[in-house]
Parts: sequence; structure tokens; C-alpha cells
Amino acid sequence: MPAMTPVLTEHKVDLSHIFPKQNEDVHSTVLDGESVLLNLSTGRYYSLNAVGSMVWEQCVGALSLAAICSTICDRFDVTSQDAQSDLLDLIDQFRQEGLLHTERR
Repeated sequence: MPAMTPVLTEHKVDLSHIFPKQNEDVHSTVLDGESVLLNLSTGRYYSLNAVGSMVWEQCVGALSLAAICSTICDRFDVTSQDAQSDLLDLIDQFRQEGLLHTERR
């Protein structure tokens, strides 16, 4: 199987035009501020920490990655550059696992 190059690895991309949306086959629940995801199409479970949970909750298709990045900076003590890098890595992981897709607008 050929390796897939994630769309978001280019860190110079304009995040205000990329909107992540959760896959409908993924169900989630929050336990003590952390999310547990179940991908019904694969049967795989995922556990997210507080930051991952906050990101996941905002991936509903209405907010751009720029808006989500701004929220990360507001809620956690992190620089914009670090927040963007970590967010892009997390979104790429979510996409590779089939948990969400991104849309350019």
C-alpha cells in the first residue's frame, strides 16, 4: 500500500480555510474531562487527554483550524507556534485513523 502524504503536513497552510469534522461512525463520551472515542467502523477505542478532548469537541465542521488553535492558546499555556504544530499533528492522526475529515473552504 503506498504511503499517503497528509494534507496538513505543510505548516504554512492557511488554517482559517480548513474545517475539521468528526466522522459519523465515531462515538465519544467524556469521563473526568477526557474523551473516549469508539470508531464503529473499525471497533477501535481511543483515549484523549484534556487538550485532545477540547480539540475533538470543536471538530464539528463549523470552526476552522485557526479558530481551534486560538482556543488552545486561550485555554492552555502554550505559544501559538507550538499550538499550531501540535494541532496539525493531532488532526493528521485523527484523519489517518478515520476519525474525522477536513474540508477546505
